[in-house]
Amino acid sequence: MGDAKRKSTLRAAFLAKHPQCAYCGAPATTVDHCPPRCIFVGRQWPETYAFPACEPCNDGARLDDQAIGMLVRMKLDELKSQLDQEEWQRLARGVRNNQPTLVHEWMSMTRNQHRNALREAFGSLGDHRRREGWGTIHLGALTEALLGRFMVRLSKALYYRHNGIVFEGVIYTRHISLLQRDTTPEFIQHMLRAAPAVSDTKRANKPLTDQFIYRFNNSAEHGVLYAVVQFSEQFIFQLIALSWAMADYLETVAKGVGLDIADTPRHECRIARQRQPSLAIVADDPVI
Repeated sequence: MGDAKRKSTLRAAFLAKHPQCAYCGAPATTVDHCPPRCIFVGRQWPETYAFPACEPCNDGARLDDQAIGMLVRMKLDELKSQLDQEEWQRLARGVRNNQPTLVHEWMSMTRNQHRNALREAFGSLGDHRRREGWGTIHLGALTEALLGRFMVRLSKALYYRHNGIVFEGVIYTRHISLLQRDTTPEFIQHMLRAAPAVSDTKRANKPLTDQFIYRFNNSAEHGVLYAVVQFSEQFIFQLIALSWAMADYLETVAKGVGLDIADTPRHECRIARQRQPSLAIVADDPVI
């Protein structure tokens, strides 16, 4: 059997077992990879992170994936491999061609803002790194919307991976950077204590935790997934997916104790009313 025929057979079997789109609940006709393959050096994405998707959900995320891949592969060290550099430059060309307004936003920082951003991130080393040619980009409204869409999509994918059903309810998202001065070690430890389980991300027995790792706490019974996902020092995502009932309960509790969650991005996720398939854990499927 040729490679194309084998992949087609595996894809058909996968979709037969997973008939609903993991993102919206519509009939699935394609296989999506989340996180996207372009995030990983040499497109060596982790096994078992393939998800059923309808064409609109899959195709609609293509440009987002390209931009996300470029952002999260920005390294703070200078030890990039030649392959890593070539792939990053290819992504950068694609974003410039396909999303010029996004690139314009990234490049909209003034010289003073550029200098102050490096000082904020690196303290006394900021000026030295600026003279060495280090750059900064502006994460404005367009980029924040991009990150928000990606975090919601990633939340739905991880929920499906751990529970085998399409998520419906409320997702809270938060982008955290280790370079921000208010991101203290105590704050990070507080986040991680609520997520005791650690993901095993690898391909062909090669760990990929240097590119993608997350800790999580999942309860299928209560419809709750909490995850802290890290791609680099600059892109850590705190994700909370709550069923409708659990979201109503926790929001009532928060109000009762005076906890203000209004500044946390909140996303309501609904699916078409149709019968859910029986549980099927993606991690047990063939590698796609």
